[in-house]
Amino acid sequence: MATRRRNYLLRCGILVVLLGAATGGAAYGARVLPEGRALPGLRIDGQPTPEAATAAELRAFVDERAKALVARTVRLRVAGQDVREVKLRDVGVSVDVTRTVAVAMSLSRGEGEGPWSLWERVELARRARAGEIDVPLFVELDREVAVPLFEGLKETVDTQPVSARLDLEKHATIPERDGRYVDTDGAIAALEAFARDPLTAERAQKDAGGEGKAPAVDLPIVAYAPRVSSAFLKSLDISKVVAEYETFFSRGGSQARRGKNIDNAAQKLDGVVISPGELLSFNQVVGERSEANGFQKSWEIFKGEMVEGIGGGTCQVASTFHAAAFFGGLEVLERLPHSRPSGYIPMGLDSTVVYPAVDLKVRNPHPFPVVIHAKTEGAKLRIEVLGKERPAEVGFGRELLETIPYTRKIIEETWLTGRKVIVKQHGIRGFRIRRTRKLRYSDGTQRMERSVDFYPPTTEIYQVPVGFDQALLPTLPAGGADPDNPATAPSSASTPSTASSATASASSPGDAASAVEMVDAPGAHAPTPGQRDPAKKMWLTR
Repeated sequence: MATRRRNYLLRCGILVVLLGAATGGAAYGARVLPEGRALPGLRIDGQPTPEAATAAELRAFVDERAKALVARTVRLRVAGQDVREVKLRDVGVSVDVTRTVAVAMSLSRGEGEGPWSLWERVELARRARAGEIDVPLFVELDREVAVPLFEGLKETVDTQPVSARLDLEKHATIPERDGRYVDTDGAIAALEAFARDPLTAERAQKDAGGEGKAPAVDLPIVAYAPRVSSAFLKSLDISKVVAEYETFFSRGGSQARRGKNIDNAAQKLDGVVISPGELLSFNQVVGERSEANGFQKSWEIFKGEMVEGIGGGTCQVASTFHAAAFFGGLEVLERLPHSRPSGYIPMGLDSTVVYPAVDLKVRNPHPFPVVIHAKTEGAKLRIEVLGKERPAEVGFGRELLETIPYTRKIIEETWLTGRKVIVKQHGIRGFRIRRTRKLRYSDGTQRMERSVDFYPPTTEIYQVPVGFDQALLPTLPAGGADPDNPATAPSSASTPSTASSATASASSPGDAASAVEMVDAPGAHAPTPGQRDPAKKMWLTR
């Protein structure tokens, strides 16, 4: 019945009259539902569209609005601090222009959810004329673009929690610090919300006194607590020294800054708690070897040679800690020996570390927490593992399996004259050793662990004047020729060179005129007896 009545009204032209009467004139009523054109007065993204625009004109209009939107700059903010400025298109924001135009055009055709009554369509036209109908841009965000952006941002914004620590010297507790991380899903949702309603975000920005700046998007942050809290530390029993180890170093002359680095690394390690089953990363605790982290330039081993770098001396702290952990019965999960024997600790007990690639990692296998106590006194570094009890007696055994002669490298320097020779690096023979750890527990059970360490030979490096007679240099051990320089081949078996900062005789003992002035370069040190001629076997018990 209703359909027949609507058809009758249309035939009689009464519908047009009704529309005109409802809106103030028959002429206007004829324009309420224009064929193939947008509603007059319609807005898209807050802006009025061209009067009675065609679909093509509307698409051009939406294209311009879309380009303006994705070109907008926003400030990404974490905890009230700006961390980066980006354009919306760089985070994967785009506009579905086709869908936006389709929705706008559907209004003029009276399409939507269910059939629209005559008066609903009349009301729609009136509201469009009044500027009350605003079609939003249909915004999309590509996660494949956005996620890598936030993952990169997290590298600089996210922080690890810091467990509470004990200041064993002052008998005080250093409180814990919560970690935080950017919630990627929440950050994407915040950007999508801004892109869909940037005008609201701008108004909020102005209300907050942010005129003149790009609008800001606050990224959600999630905080999380560390494993060890101050309350937990109050219940610890650290009355026993589970294990300890001491090494010595120099603070004089060029070694002063190295000593400061040892102080710094030891302070960062001191008071760290390792719960039962917990893993400790030396690099994570001590941090980057940088001036910003308290380290200074000093001599260190890099690619087999002594060079000046930031953090020299940190390896001595790592080696001393490794030895204490070794004798404390901790599990050594990751550890590499140095590229040469160390002068401050026996082969097999050392540990090299390079931030962030080469680490020392240990795990606490005991049923009680342990605390690391690291301190320097004068030229001594002492590291203790403290806990409830000493669960095992630990022995360290070392057997020398192979000795490899070192080679020599000659570098001619135009700035050297006469017979002055610079010892850039002393040669040290290479060694292959077998390490043994024997653990005897309080219940009478025992466990034996064995592994092999390799220390490659350290090349002897001389800087000499151009044209220098290499026969004047001390002879090498047997087999120690420079493969690139046959003239360095030894004439007979001999002991390793022990040249130092003094005048050394040439290989022709009767020729006084052949004296050669041998001078150590900065950072070069003659090998210690333990480096030059280690014992065939040794056994230490703690």
